[in-house]
Amino acid sequence: MGSISVLLVRPLVAAVGSTGLEAFWGATDLTWQIVADDDARISAAQFCVAWAEAQRLTGDRQLALRIASATPAGAFGIVEYVCRSAPTIGSALRQWVRYLNLLDDAVTVALVVEGDRAYLRVDRESEAPAPASHELCWALVARHMRDLSAQPFRLHAVELAHRAPGDLAPYRAWFDAPVVFDAERTQLVMPASVLDATLVSSDPALLAILSRAADELARKTPTDPLMTSQVKRVLHEALRSDDAHVEIVAERLGLTSRSLQRRLKDEGTSFNTLREEVRRDLARRYLDDGLAIAEISFLLGFSEPSAFFRAFKRWTGETPVAHRAGLQAQRRPVPSAG
Repeated sequence: MGSISVLLVRPLVAAVGSTGLEAFWGATDLTWQIVADDDARISAAQFCVAWAEAQRLTGDRQLALRIASATPAGAFGIVEYVCRSAPTIGSALRQWVRYLNLLDDAVTVALVVEGDRAYLRVDRESEAPAPASHELCWALVARHMRDLSAQPFRLHAVELAHRAPGDLAPYRAWFDAPVVFDAERTQLVMPASVLDATLVSSDPALLAILSRAADELARKTPTDPLMTSQVKRVLHEALRSDDAHVEIVAERLGLTSRSLQRRLKDEGTSFNTLREEVRRDLARRYLDDGLAIAEISFLLGFSEPSAFFRAFKRWTGETPVAHRAGLQAQRRPVPSAG
């Protein structure tokens, strides 16, 4: 079904405000600790519920437009900065299509040019659609293109496949273009010529750096179920301070230990299993980095090196010393013949 970065949830939390957050957390099964974690992701279903609950709590039918007005620059992290650094509007939109999965891999978007028109369109909709999120997305694209284009930017039309939320006048005013609901596709329609418009924020050197970083992030995007990946991320930090206990990890995620264990069981795993997996993976990395055995034992929260030796033998079938010797042998250059 895909997952969504919490960066896309934070504007909803801000819009709901403190008075409505208790109801928001309860409806979405989220916590402020999870939403505060830059690397955390939520399910498409949670995102759908989050939008519905935010609209219910605020009573604002044009919530997406209000959020688009209030969202500060940089709110969407590296994906936004890659787009800002691009040389032209067309390049920026292609970068956004390329890296959208870092923010939302439940939806796919395409940039299509047909004759004298260009279409930024939803190619694959989420299995748990959040229609107003498309309103926000298109509103932010229009806002940033107007702000950053060195030439005047004008849309032909905004087309949204969901039903109109009410008065269309605020939408027409925001986009300065016809807005059609109940459309066949969800897309922005613009003159193909605007794709060549330069951006005042263009920075080729920064774009190269950010693109490499975004590619690396894409390679590291976790494939684990959502709670499993969140627990693993917390455990990486908790092990260093000997805080890798279920009660402490649950507290850092804003959950009770019972609730955490239940949600992990639903994903087919357990806290102890994940702690062992993280310890094993970190142990291999630390051995590869050349850390002393005693230091690795301490970093992984073992009471003494002998306990680490036994655990590593159980995980891998060999001792840490033998594992390190094998790594060194692999790296040793092979003598040339003759």
